[in-house]
Amino acid sequence: MPQGPIQPANAILYAGTPITAEMEAETVTTFGPGRLVIADSTAYQAQVAGATSALVLGVADVPSDEKLTEYYVPSAGGALTKTFTAGDQIRVLKGDIIVKLVAKSGETIAVGTRLISAAAGMVAAGATAGQCIGYSIEDVTTAIAASCGWVLVKLTI
Repeated sequence: MPQGPIQPANAILYAGTPITAEMEAETVTTFGPGRLVIADSTAYQAQVAGATSALVLGVADVPSDEKLTEYYVPSAGGALTKTFTAGDQIRVLKGDIIVKLVAKSGETIAVGTRLISAAAGMVAAGATAGQCIGYSIEDVTTAIAASCGWVLVKLTI
């Protein structure tokens, strides 16, 4: 019986050995694990990527002493129950890895779909606009406007 990928319950990293960078979180109300990260204007600080951001640095990881479920269950707009606060040290993952990211609501993503950054560090299917951050390795539908969802992504950044 064929078996597809199974998303990890309490982790962002699914497969591979990441290149990691330790950065300081900027104050952003939508900044949590599984969100795309860009550099802030202050040296060594990171903030959540916006829609069609260029120069995405990587993906915010779950702090090693916490669980992903402490941060949120994806819901309307990808709301978080807990966020990174200003000054938190965060681990940013990139490289030849497969990670779990938040897909914005209203998306239908097929295997192999090119993904770009969307609002609040989430991902969306992308045609030409924005930096390609990776390709989906699973089918995901968040077509209900009230629900965001997780998608496994093979990073290209």
